[in-house]
Amino acid sequence: MYEIVGSEPQRVAEFRLTADGSAELTLSDEQGCPLAERWYNDGIKLLDEAEYAMAANGPAFMRALLQPFRMSYCFIVDESSTSPSPWPPEVEQ
Repeated sequence: MYEIVGSEPQRVAEFRLTADGSAELTLSDEQGCPLAERWYNDGIKLLDEAEYAMAANGPAFMRALLQPFRMSYCFIVDESSTSPSPWPPEVEQ
């Protein structure tokens, strides 16, 4: 997860799939990232559904992170080996 600081993206959090199949959150600094922490602790609401994807269900949680979100100050980037460069983010028209 990146936030726009000035005109540059700054990594503030990283979600990673663990060997046991859950998601793990690593914060980039001591200030943390309230949104990333909320998603990790409370889950991510799935679009057009009443359900939440929880971090304990890692694959579903990681997919939920890639849903389109309306955020102006931060963005999610898939940094797996097959994903494109994180900057600039692609904007849907």
